[in-house]
Amino acid sequence: MSKSILSISVILLFLFSGSLRSQNTVTNTIANFDITENGTKFNFDIFTLRTSAPDFRMGNSSYFLRFVTGTFANPVLTYVNPKYTVGSVTSSYNEMQPFGYSSGKVAIQLYYNSGGPGDVVSNDPGVQGFGEKIASVKLDIIALNLPDLRWDNLNTAVVNPQNESAISTNNGFFNSTLPVELSSFSAVSNGNSVKLSWSTSSEENNAGFEVQRKSTAGDWIKAGYVQGSGNSSDLKNYTYNDNQLPTGSYSYRLKQLDFNGNYEFHNLSTEIEIGIPKDFALNQNFPNPFNPSTVISFDLPYDSRVSLSVYDISGRRISMLIDNELKQANYYSVPMNGSSLSSGVYFYELRTDKEVQTKKMTLVK
Repeated sequence: MSKSILSISVILLFLFSGSLRSQNTVTNTIANFDITENGTKFNFDIFTLRTSAPDFRMGNSSYFLRFVTGTFANPVLTYVNPKYTVGSVTSSYNEMQPFGYSSGKVAIQLYYNSGGPGDVVSNDPGVQGFGEKIASVKLDIIALNLPDLRWDNLNTAVVNPQNESAISTNNGFFNSTLPVELSSFSAVSNGNSVKLSWSTSSEENNAGFEVQRKSTAGDWIKAGYVQGSGNSSDLKNYTYNDNQLPTGSYSYRLKQLDFNGNYEFHNLSTEIEIGIPKDFALNQNFPNPFNPSTVISFDLPYDSRVSLSVYDISGRRISMLIDNELKQANYYSVPMNGSSLSSGVYFYELRTDKEVQTKKMTLVK
C-alpha cells in the first residue's frame, strides 16, 4: 500500500514540475504608430517582454494582427531584431518574413532552424517598457477607413525550440482616422514670393492645412492656414502664396489638421531658393489705404546705404523709417504705424547711393 502511495506521489510531483516548467509567460505589444510618405504608409513596432522567471528561448513564433479588410496591404519589415533572423549570434534562425492576407491580416513569422539553441527572450522592459523590439512593420494605406488594427489572439503564438507555447498577453491597437491622402505637393518661386500648390485625392475629417516654413538655420514657423474640405472622395486643389521673403533657402511642410485635433505632416521634397533681386524697386505699401498700420517693401539688388523717409503733402518730413543704414542686397519689408498722423495723403521716399524712388499712400481714419 505504501509503495503505491509513493509511486502516485512521484508521478504527481513529475506532472507538477512539468507544469511549472511550461508556465512561461510573455507580453506582446504593438506601439509607435506613425503615418509617413505623405499619408501613404502606416508604420508600427512589435515588442515582446518575457514576464516569467525561467529563461525562455525563441522558436518558430508567429505574430498575427487583423484589421478592416481593404485598409492596408503589402507589409514590409523596416527593422528586424538581429537576434531572431538569419545571421544571429547563435545561428538559430532563418530570415524573418512578413505576410499579408486579403482577409485583413498581417503576420510576422520567425523561423527557428534547429542549427543552434535559440536566443533567450529578454525580460528587460527597456526605455519604452515594452521589452525588446521584434520588428518594425510598414504597410501601404489603401483606404481611409477606421482600420481597427489589433491582435489576432487565436493565431499569435510565441513558442520555444521544442514548440512549447508561452502564455501570451497581447496589448495595443490602433483605430484612429487615417489621414488625408495627398496626391501632389509642389512649389514655384517668383522673385521673393513662393506659390505652394497641393492636391488631395480623398479627405476624411480634414479641418485644414497649416503651412509651415523653415529657413536653413531656423525653426519651423507658421506661414499661413488653408481651410480643408472636411470629407471628400473627389480631387481637391489648394494653393497658398508666401510673399515678401528675404534672400535664402526655405523648406516647406503642411500640417494637416483633423477636426478632432489629430495632425499629420507632409513635407515638400525640395528646398526653395530666393536669390537677390535683379532690379531696384520701391513697392506699393500694403495695405493701402491703411489704418493705422501698413508695410513698405523694397528690392535692393546691390549693397548700399539706404534711407526711407515719409513726407506729408506739404513736403515736410514726418518720419525717418531707415536713416542712412548700410544694407546688403536683399528684399526688405518695413512696418509703419500712422496712429499719430491725421487722415490724408502721404509720400514715402527710398534713397540709395545710386537711385531714388517715391510713392504715394493714403491714411484713412
